[in-house]
Amino acid sequence: MLRPILRIVLPALMLVASVSEGEWNLRIHKGAAVEEHAVAEIDSITFYETVALPMVLVPAGVFIMGDGVAYCGVDEREVTLTHPFYLGQYEVTNQEYRDALQWAYDQGYVTAHSSSVNDNLDGSTVQLVNVGSSYSRIHFSGGTFTVTSGKEDHPVVMVSWYGAAAYCDWLSMQAGLSRAYNHATWSCNGGSPYTADGYRLPTDAEWEFAAQYDDERIYPWGNEPPDCSRVNYWGCLSGEYPRTSEVGDYPAAPASLGLYDMAGNVWEWCNDYWTCNLGTVPVANPTGPGSGSSRVLRGGSWFGSGFVYLRCAYRYDGSPWHASDNYGFRVAYSQ
Repeated sequence: MLRPILRIVLPALMLVASVSEGEWNLRIHKGAAVEEHAVAEIDSITFYETVALPMVLVPAGVFIMGDGVAYCGVDEREVTLTHPFYLGQYEVTNQEYRDALQWAYDQGYVTAHSSSVNDNLDGSTVQLVNVGSSYSRIHFSGGTFTVTSGKEDHPVVMVSWYGAAAYCDWLSMQAGLSRAYNHATWSCNGGSPYTADGYRLPTDAEWEFAAQYDDERIYPWGNEPPDCSRVNYWGCLSGEYPRTSEVGDYPAAPASLGLYDMAGNVWEWCNDYWTCNLGTVPVANPTGPGSGSSRVLRGGSWFGSGFVYLRCAYRYDGSPWHASDNYGFRVAYSQ
């Protein structure tokens, strides 16, 4: 006969630990189903909070990367992506970043003062967020991060590439997943992002595949020229910098995936190191160069005149150290 020793009740989950003949056992009750495990065989039990981040599933597929016209997208090559993946439906907002950042600060994973937030994992001390900038909508004082009122749902800016990658890792740790990034080298899953366990930045190829899904369109909404009803780009909004708009303010594009702001609003950091010429040789699951001095940016932003930046195939780069008022990001997650 089993004698109950400890009972923990949580929403939709009941754990019953019992002892029989001196050996501890664990019963997990989920509705009518019951699982029983010998405690001696369990390495650890982790309780974690599910990260509520809107994401859409992008299927595996084949496409032509590059369009023969766009800057550093002149080379055209067949790319096969064999792994479906989830991509953030929206760019990460100030409020979302602030909440994860506060958690990371409380855990000791970052250090902060009034002008800067710096990494504190794996010996890294790089700047993640320039909170001292007048363009930053996230502020720090007395151990607490706040967001400028009315800017909660605007995309986060003044975040370096490192700050974008670190955010992905904070989400992973909150969800009980393995971190995708080694902060000593900033390698994603040992150079294999497509099979990473945790949240990460999309690869250069994943980003373009999602933006043009699935008909090789010029812009995320189709082949029609940009205008201010479709996208937030230079001249659409007035007022103080940064002239971002709330995420999701413009129609979904590509609508078939339900993604928003894939063009305009803010440039989006991608996982890959930068190189301009990709070549024309077909490739599967490309990861970009193994090293470099800058990282890929995609999608254009509110700043900078001209339609060309908004093309799905337009590729740009930035120093991973640089935090700008028109740089942001969205997250990815391997299925």
